[in-house]
Amino acid sequence: MKTNGSIIVLGDLGQLKAYRVEEVVGMDRQDNMQVSHMNNRGTQKRSTVLDLITNINYIEPHKKAEDLLSDQAGRFGSSMGKAHKNTKAPQSNQPGKYGSSIGEAHDRDLERDRKTMQLISEDIKSLIEKESPESWYLAFPPESHNELHEMLSEEVKKNLQKVVPSDLTKIEKEKLLSHFE
Repeated sequence: MKTNGSIIVLGDLGQLKAYRVEEVVGMDRQDNMQVSHMNNRGTQKRSTVLDLITNINYIEPHKKAEDLLSDQAGRFGSSMGKAHKNTKAPQSNQPGKYGSSIGEAHDRDLERDRKTMQLISEDIKSLIEKESPESWYLAFPPESHNELHEMLSEEVKKNLQKVVPSDLTKIEKEKLLSHFE
């Protein structure tokens, strides 16, 4: 993995994090204690530091259905096939003919996920354009990483070095680099 100046982008449908990878050179002063001569000021050490540059929480996927919908139930036919208790309609096995339900599903979850994926891809595009890294890396859950990858423009993907199909948003940052090697 190219380190200095690279960017690691982690996400799922609820969160997007980005880290800048920097290589830091410093002196380990503790080594000075173990050396007998006075001229040694410590041992030069290199370490890799991950600096959090973006942390976005997407609220929409965390909302409950009742928070997103009105409390007015529609008068759609029930798929149970039973007559409403206040009607004199005969029992029927035809779905939706009698009775009422609180509404149709309308693929709310799919639509909400699609909109969130669009927001995430736009945020990644903005981040990569702003930071303009020589290389960057992406980790996104396996069930949706292909969809996200397709949503990113060729210009944004040109320096993308590796895509890891995994949700790494909750992993300790000290363990992140090992997933991209």
